[in-house]
Amino acid sequence: MKPPFEDVVRDYIRLVYFFAKKSLSQQDDIDDAVQETFLKAMKAYKNFKFKSEGELKSWLLIICRHVITDMFRSKNNNHLSIEQNNIELFEDSDVEVLLEAKITQEEDIKKVTEALKKLKPAEQEIIRLRITEDMPFTDIATALDSKEAAVKMRFYRAVVKLKESLL
Repeated sequence: MKPPFEDVVRDYIRLVYFFAKKSLSQQDDIDDAVQETFLKAMKAYKNFKFKSEGELKSWLLIICRHVITDMFRSKNNNHLSIEQNNIELFEDSDVEVLLEAKITQEEDIKKVTEALKKLKPAEQEIIRLRITEDMPFTDIATALDSKEAAVKMRFYRAVVKLKESLL
């Protein structure tokens, strides 16, 4: 049974907010993206059928991704996609959450942060969704409009790059 849309907003607004925040730098743009995402979701929610919570989460992230892409286009940035836009997808706090069990010194955190920033934005996004958001590869593939095998490969290649840059 589908939860009421109000519950969906309450349960997923934080996820959508941080997803938008990773791609947009202005607070007004972030707020607009979140609002537009939930407006579009509300209009389509009655007809949306999902089998799992992961599908619902992926659906919301897909909507948000399209909203952000439309925002870039409306600002005459048609030649830039989210992946090509030079944005930092990780903050120090994200890195601490990801690695708090293994990294205890500030120097190590700085090294990991710098290593993450060297990855391509698309690789950073996959790592964030997999580790921070704890999304399964199938949901990440859906959210990024990609194949699961391709997402897995990009994730593991990014992890190898991280390890190499930390050695």
